[in-house]
Amino acid sequence: MLLAQVVGRAISSHCHPSLKGCTMMVCQPLGTGGLPEGAPIVAIDPFGAGLHAKVFVSTDGLHARHLVHDEHAPVRNFIQGIVD
Repeated sequence: MLLAQVVGRAISSHCHPSLKGCTMMVCQPLGTGGLPEGAPIVAIDPFGAGLHAKVFVSTDGLHARHLVHDEHAPVRNFIQGIVD
């Protein structure tokens, strides 16, 4: 699980059928002191997190595939919660 900040939305003209209707957000992992660390990642957003929201991102691909109801979906990351 990573602490991250939402920095944008990922939009594509084509996607895997299991991802239709899913909101995909670009999340910047945060390190010590809340500073950006590493490359941004794309995650499914089942909660409706807004731009600049701090979120917990899970990298558990098995659970992410359960969210889209397809064990062969090309997805690994999902937002697990929004930090207040």
